[in-house]
This record gives sequence, structure tokens and C-alpha cells, in this order.
Amino acid sequence: MDHLHNGTQNIHALIVDDDDVDRERLMRMLRRGPREISVEQAGSQAEALDMIRQPEAHYDIVFLDFGLTDGDGRDLLPTIRNEIDPDCPIIAVTGNADEQIAADSIKSGMTEYLTKRSLSPERVAASVEEGMAWRQYRQGLRRQEEELTHRSLHDPLTDLPNRTLFSDRLGQSCARARRSGDPFAVVMIDLDRFKEINDSFGHAAGDAVLVTIGRRLREHLREVDTIARLGGDEFAILLQNIDGDDSANAVAKKLTEMIEQPIVHSGRMLHVGASIGMALCPRLGFSPEGLLAAADEAMYEAKRGTGKAVIARGEENAAARSFDHGGLLSDIERAIADRDFRWHWQPKVDMRDGKVLGFEALVRWTHPSDGPIPADVLIETIEQSHLLEAFTYLSLDVVLEQFAALQHLLGEASICINVSARMLERPGFVSHVVESTARHQVDPSRVMLELTETALIANPAQARRVIEQLHDHRISLAIDDFGAGFTSFGYLREFAVSEIKIDRSFIARFTESRFDQSLVHSLVVLCESLGIPLVAEGVENPETQAMLVAMGCICGQGYGICRPMPYADVRGWLDTWNAEREVARLSA
Repeated sequence: MDHLHNGTQNIHALIVDDDDVDRERLMRMLRRGPREISVEQAGSQAEALDMIRQPEAHYDIVFLDFGLTDGDGRDLLPTIRNEIDPDCPIIAVTGNADEQIAADSIKSGMTEYLTKRSLSPERVAASVEEGMAWRQYRQGLRRQEEELTHRSLHDPLTDLPNRTLFSDRLGQSCARARRSGDPFAVVMIDLDRFKEINDSFGHAAGDAVLVTIGRRLREHLREVDTIARLGGDEFAILLQNIDGDDSANAVAKKLTEMIEQPIVHSGRMLHVGASIGMALCPRLGFSPEGLLAAADEAMYEAKRGTGKAVIARGEENAAARSFDHGGLLSDIERAIADRDFRWHWQPKVDMRDGKVLGFEALVRWTHPSDGPIPADVLIETIEQSHLLEAFTYLSLDVVLEQFAALQHLLGEASICINVSARMLERPGFVSHVVESTARHQVDPSRVMLELTETALIANPAQARRVIEQLHDHRISLAIDDFGAGFTSFGYLREFAVSEIKIDRSFIARFTESRFDQSLVHSLVVLCESLGIPLVAEGVENPETQAMLVAMGCICGQGYGICRPMPYADVRGWLDTWNAEREVARLSA
């Protein structure tokens, strides 16, 4: 905090202990140390809670006894973290010297564990120094997280949200609109005459135009709206509560007038215009990709001279409609009834020694007449339909049955099953998952459900409740595509996450991109501090694998390790893989 700039600044400490003698003894030791320390005391859990919850309360370090007359002192940990400071050092000072209790205390969030018998002025002073150093480290790490998050989600020139963050916000808006019907518009803007300015006056002038346009848009839009720079001279906006053509046209007119105002740079008056395309939700459905495609097509129509602003029409923009492909949905319904889907398994391994840590089950389907259907099209179609629940429960049933037949060969490896965010809203979801694991006699601790990160953001309160229920039944959660749209690393602290899979787009550029290397390194440090395994998806070659391991990311999945394989091939692959591992071990 601001009042702790160096080792001589005053420290405000809180001692929570129901023994008057022990409190006085610890207070004297604190005051004999090299730092100036002001101390407050609480003799019970209730008294401590009252002090912590005072609006002006601030403590730099807390010394906490467990055996209080009105409860266990450890129950205060969440309140201290939430009310005082998530990085406040909490030192256990107790009469119990049990090693297991000490280990459990550290795991629960205590910074250090001291027994009252071992206390001395020197030991207490050392604990204070270590606590302050730990706090400084945590605050530095938090600042790095925030900076890295901001850099990864914002355009470096205009500081507007970038494509990744815009996609995240668009996904949230679609999810909200699907639940509540709240209308919004996706707006695509392409600047006219921008290339002429770049060519005639140089890139500095072009950058000045982009920065000015970005600032104007940000200043004139509401806080609920999102303005992003997607790249080049292309901007995108999410406009909330746009419910028809009249309001859309009114906004487009204001945007055009704002953009066409002259821009002064180096004594010159620069002029640009704008071509604007708009797609309205829910008129054109709830697909983020479809809405973007529709707005983009409308923008190019405007650029061809139809008008300065064009609103996409549903009948003219097939890309905006939910996938159906001429009866695909009815064919999927028959395939569910006939259990006609297949699941391919892809291993996740420890990249240091090749140990198989688990498998992810990936759905595949061959249409009777159209042939193999791309997995993303299949999932998109199912997620937007009434078939989602039936398909999800079929997936659980088939994959758990498959896993049950192989689990005795897999050591401690787990099975990972992808589920849609919409399933978190179904009241019977948790009980169905629990019942399925029991029916197939699969240890629930070896079952992992995988959600994309935007699933947690769309409805965090509901997601948290469901995830906690699953966690209570020892069923774990993995976050897929991490980094593709997460607005804050802080969400990780709010959910019982058991695994994070970093988005493959960062791994694809990993060996060439210093930024992606920095991001992965930051995630490694973050996940280590939270005790959450980090998995790299899309590992394609030995060079990437070696760099990831050197950085501390040891879990990997991708074509460079093994492609997804039919379930029938898993047993044979496992025998071959383990035999090759043994040969490598013996020859090492």
C-alpha cells in the first residue's frame, strides 16, 4: 500500500487471540523489532470481525490464533482477504505444533505458521519481514497480471479493446440477449480515404487519425457500449438497447458526422469518412460469428456506394442465421436417437517424460449423405437448438461408458468432456452428471468437465453455484481456450477451477512471439500461485514443447504429441506409447 514505501515505514498489525497474556507477549515482541509497528488487538472472532469490517479499517499484517472461544480463527481468512486486502500476510500463531495442521493452514491461505513456544523477538521480526516481502511480491504479480491482461486485450495504438476483447463482449451480449431478449447492434466501421492519408502524409498522420477517431468514439458512446479497433482502419462497436431500424439509423448518422469532422495534424486539416454496417440482435439470431459476418457484409455494401450506413437484413445475410444447413437439425435429432455419433480421444501428457495425464473426448459425426460435418458447425447447431440437453447427456453416457472400460489401464489419468455453458442453467444438470458417474462406476475425481472461459463470464453467479456443486461431488472443471476472451484473471479466484487450457492461438505463435512467451510465462506464475495446472493446447512440434517445459508449462496436448484417435484405437496407442516411454527411460 502507499504508506509502505520502505522498511522504516509504520506497519499496522492486528493480533487475534483470546489469551490476554499471549496477546501482550506478542505485542511486546513486535514493538521490539526494527520496524515501527502499531498494534490493535481482538480477543474473539466476533471482535475481530467488527474491527475488520469498520469502513476505515486497514491492517498490513494479521497474527491469528485458531482456538478462539467463539470459533476457529481460520474462519476469518475469507473475510480478511475480502475486507482488508487479498495480499495481506496472515501469520498463524497457535499453541498447536501438529505438522499436518501447519501444512493445511498454509494450503488454506496462511502465509506462515508459528507455534507460541517458538516465539522470540527475532523470529517475530523475521516473520514480519517475510510477510511484507510476500505482500510486495503478490502486489507486484497482481500489477503484472493487470498490465499483461490489459496489453493482451487492448490495441496498443488507440488503447481501445482489440478483437479478442470485442469477441468476448459480443459473446456476453449474445448470451444475455438469448436469456432476456435485450436487443443490441453490432456495428462495423471502415474509414474512407484513410489509405490516401497514409500514402500522402505518412504513417504518423495515419496514426493520428486512428487515435483521434478512437478518442471521439470513446467519448461519445455510453459506458454500456463497447468500441474496439479490430486492425488497420477498421473499428467495431457493440451498441446496447438498439431495438430497430430507426434507432440504428439515428446512431449511424451521429457516428458518420463525428468521424467526418476534420482532424488537425502538423498544421494540416485531414478529412476521412466512414462506411458503416450494422447487424441487429435478436433479429438476426444469437450467433456472434453470424452477427459479425452480417455487419461486415453490410459494411462492404455501404462501401460499394449503397449508402453511408447499411443495416443487414436477415433474408439477405445467411451468415447471420443459426446453422441449420437445410434440415441438418432434424438429421442430428435422428442421430441422437440412434446414438450415431463417435468420440475421438486425444491424450494430454506430461511433456517432460510423456506420462499420460488424461484424455479429452471430441465428438465426430458423419452425415449419411453430406459426409463428415465439421465439429464447430455441429456444436454450433446443437447449442442453438432444443437438442442440447439430449446431446449432452448422450455424450456423458457414451464417454463415461468408454472410460469405465479402460480406466484400469490408465493409472490416474482423467477423462475430459466438453459441455456447453447453457447446460449450467439446467436445474437437473449436476444430479445427472453425478448419477452418470455412479452408474458407470467411474471415480468422479477422474471426471473433468470442460467449459470455454466465456461460459463463466456470461452468467458468473449461476456458473459459480453449479461449479461449486460439482466440486462438492469431486467432479472437476477445466477452462478451455483461456486467453481468447477472458476479461480478468481475477475470475480464476472466484471459481473452483482444476485446470486451465491456454488458447492454442498463443501456442501457435509461441516460438516467434515474445509477447506470447511473456503471456505464457505470466500464466505459469499465476497458475503456480493458485495451485492450478496449466495445459498448453495446440503443441505442434518439439521446439515448442521444449520451450514450454523450460518455462514451467509441463502439460501439453496437440498434434505434435498425438492427433485425436477413434476410441477403438486408444488401447493399442497406449501400449505403444508406454513401451516407447520405457525404452527412452532405459536408454537415458
